[in-house]
Amino acid sequence: MEFLVLLLIFGFITHRLDRRLKVQAAEIALLRGRLDKALTGTLPSAAAMQAGAAEPPIGAPVGASAGTLEPEIEPPPEAAEIGEPVFASEAASETEEPAPPPSPTPQPAAPPHRTGWRELEDSLASRWLIWLGGGTMALAAAFFIKLSVDHGWLGPSVRVALGLLSGLGLMVGGEWLRRRPMQRAVAALQPDYVPPALTAAGLFTAFISVYGGFALFGLFTPLVAFALLAGLSLAAIGLSLLQGPLIAALGLLAGYVSPLLVSTGNPDAWSLFAYLLALNGAGMGVVLYRGWRWLGWGALAGAGLWPLLWMIDPWRSGDELPTGLYLLLTSALFLVPAVRGVLDQTLPEPAPATGWRTALPGWARRKRRHPADQLAMTATVVFGFLVAAMTWRDSHGSVSLIVLGLFALLAMVGGRRTERIAGVAWIAALGVLLSLAPWSLPYVPASPPSLNADGQPLIVADPAGYPAAVAHFLWVAGGIAALFGIGGFIALWDARRAALWASISALVPLALLTLAYALVEPPETAIGWPAAALGLAALLVGATTPLGRHRHRPGASLGLAAFAAGATGAIALGATMVLQEAWLTVALAMQVPVLAWLERQLNLRELRGIALLVAAAVLVRLAINPSVLEYEGYGWIAYGYGLPALGFLVAARLMRSAPDGKGDDLVVMVLEAGALIFTTLMLSLGVHRWMAGSLEAAPSSLAEVALHTLSWLGLALLLAVDRRWSARPVAVWGRRLLVLLAAATALFLHLLALNPLWNDEWVGNWPVVNRLLLAYGAPAMLGLIYLWYDPPPSAPLRSAAPVLPLLLIATNLALEIRRAFQGPVLSGYEMSDAEWYSYSAGFLLFAVAMLVVGIRFGWGWMRHAGLILVLAVVAKVFLSDMSDLEGMYRVASFLGLGLSLVGTGWLYQRLLRPPSAGTPPEPSAPLGPPPTDDLPTDSLLDQRTH
Repeated sequence: MEFLVLLLIFGFITHRLDRRLKVQAAEIALLRGRLDKALTGTLPSAAAMQAGAAEPPIGAPVGASAGTLEPEIEPPPEAAEIGEPVFASEAASETEEPAPPPSPTPQPAAPPHRTGWRELEDSLASRWLIWLGGGTMALAAAFFIKLSVDHGWLGPSVRVALGLLSGLGLMVGGEWLRRRPMQRAVAALQPDYVPPALTAAGLFTAFISVYGGFALFGLFTPLVAFALLAGLSLAAIGLSLLQGPLIAALGLLAGYVSPLLVSTGNPDAWSLFAYLLALNGAGMGVVLYRGWRWLGWGALAGAGLWPLLWMIDPWRSGDELPTGLYLLLTSALFLVPAVRGVLDQTLPEPAPATGWRTALPGWARRKRRHPADQLAMTATVVFGFLVAAMTWRDSHGSVSLIVLGLFALLAMVGGRRTERIAGVAWIAALGVLLSLAPWSLPYVPASPPSLNADGQPLIVADPAGYPAAVAHFLWVAGGIAALFGIGGFIALWDARRAALWASISALVPLALLTLAYALVEPPETAIGWPAAALGLAALLVGATTPLGRHRHRPGASLGLAAFAAGATGAIALGATMVLQEAWLTVALAMQVPVLAWLERQLNLRELRGIALLVAAAVLVRLAINPSVLEYEGYGWIAYGYGLPALGFLVAARLMRSAPDGKGDDLVVMVLEAGALIFTTLMLSLGVHRWMAGSLEAAPSSLAEVALHTLSWLGLALLLAVDRRWSARPVAVWGRRLLVLLAAATALFLHLLALNPLWNDEWVGNWPVVNRLLLAYGAPAMLGLIYLWYDPPPSAPLRSAAPVLPLLLIATNLALEIRRAFQGPVLSGYEMSDAEWYSYSAGFLLFAVAMLVVGIRFGWGWMRHAGLILVLAVVAKVFLSDMSDLEGMYRVASFLGLGLSLVGTGWLYQRLLRPPSAGTPPEPSAPLGPPPTDDLPTDSLLDQRTH
């Protein structure tokens, strides 16, 4: 029975293969016939060529031999383009007919059009059906084994043996079919999917047979099953060199899945990682030999996933050595295609940038890289993270730290060997920082300093000794800092990417020193840390001397900028270690003018980016850092904000006056904006600290808010008056924002929220010169003066802008009258006839004054506002004073109003009399509506006389 089943299976497979081979043989014969027909008559026969070579052409020298002459063969026009091929029989019948006359201008034949249905048909018949057939055969083997198990036809050993033989037969059959001449001819014309489909089916059948023998029947020990599965995966990778990438992918997938399927119950890191290393080597060998870059990404996924899984669950003490060796060697394997497999050594160029990316420097943009370089960079990121994870898992043991150092060295050597991937050195540096950051260190107590007779410390000193764990960490951090610092400095010489190596040499030691200071948290009396920072700064400054002699080399200028940035950062770090609170920010801010001076002296425009980063750090610390509100005293506000503002202004001036004429850029604008922000904050915080007593208290009084408004308006007026800054974009938009802020404060706080009419706030005992003048009159006058110097850009805004200052003046007048009758607190409800009459008199005088000033200076807006106010007073007198006032107050109200109205009319007649009849009228403007009167109708903001 078993023999009959096997015979039927073998016969079926043979029949299918024979049919396929016959069909392919017919297709090859057809293609050969069409090729013969296409080439018929296009080339002369060999005999004709020999005859032509034997007889010299007419006019040739007599002594010319046949061997020295070459026949001049001109192919017919039809040979320029081969038309649609036909069968050989059709070609023979066509040769018997008379040849048509040659066309004078032959046109190339258009290639036959293939419809979408024809392409779909070809794809289904020549590709997908083949793969479907291979998968079907693999499933048939699995179903047969299951059927035999269900019915008890075959024993376990026979089933597994048949599965292995079937898989081996399919693999051998696929390779045998690939080697056949007819199959080679098909593969030369189009992709041939039959051999790899048979091989893939055989691999799958053998794989499930081995796994079934191990997991279901227990026929193989774990070691034997693992060896068989590994052998099948390696065999698949080897066959992929002959049969295509799908076999390689199948073998690689089987190889990475095998350890997961076969468990020995006693996991061993040495065995697992040795096997994975061999598998990775085989996969990367195929990638390097055949150039299948996508296979490298699959290998990277499997090679990186297994160490992570191992560190999560089966990790045991002592596994750090095999894991570390595996990570190092696998990292090197993934660097090999980029180091050895790419002949083009052109450095990567930044990709075209759009939008906000155009403002980034070239070194910060995404690069166009070769696929092998992308694989190497990504692999370095993956294995750098895994090395960091291993150091965490090992609790920063000695072995894992050695592996960390070797990984950094490997990345630097590989990056220097192939500078297209020099960025792997920076990736390794970030991996080192990531590895050391979670290091848990004990607390370092402060040693009591020696005291003098007065009880003061004689000298500040480091603690008597650090704990052993802290000392061990410091040695490790120092060693790795020396590796990157010295290694980067050595690597930059004769390098095409000198700037990158200089940045590694300068910035990585600085970052490690910063990390060490943050983790150790030494006492404030320790002087060794700032001394180390200053020593690092001195070394970096010294490194610029030899590099400065080679500034003409590519990247040397950026390298000098990197060393200058490192030195500046080291000095700032030392200041951080010594100084506290505001002085720390001052020390950071003073680095900005220093960098600007260096940029000007050394002509290193690259330093601007570093200055921008330092300026951003200072802005963040002073502008949006809530901890500054906890500082005590007044003095720190002056130097904590004033000195950074001064430093930013000096730096902006130095950068703007660059010799090349291109100094006015984004960095200068940021520095000018930072100086304006610091000045504004200095004034505002100073006022708040003076009035509220603490920076943490909320502003609540009208006097304090008025001082804020006056400071903002005064600063805006200063920016408008100063001719050196008034045209700068930062000054223009800065003063507009300040005026807008002051206007919003005056409208919502002065007039509404903090109005003394309902706020019960004391306004002062003195007449006129009191808090009312501070809150309403002074802001109004400053606002009008500002509008005089810097009128709004549009006519509607120029007409509406004076409304708020006039409203403030009117409010000041009304509240001052209220204060004269109610005292320093204005929130009472009683009002006498005298007070009510005073409002009419006061506003009438104010309206007359506005009319006089408007007519005198030709300010139409003020004249119109005065007339509106006069009409308002008239309405008040007739609607309110007539009924509410009694006695002499009513008489005085109407008498004063009448005199004022008559005087106003007389004033208009005297100052606005029409022109005489003998005076010719002035020529009207060619454009615009004619004026309604002889008054100047331009607003205050258009009639500036200064």
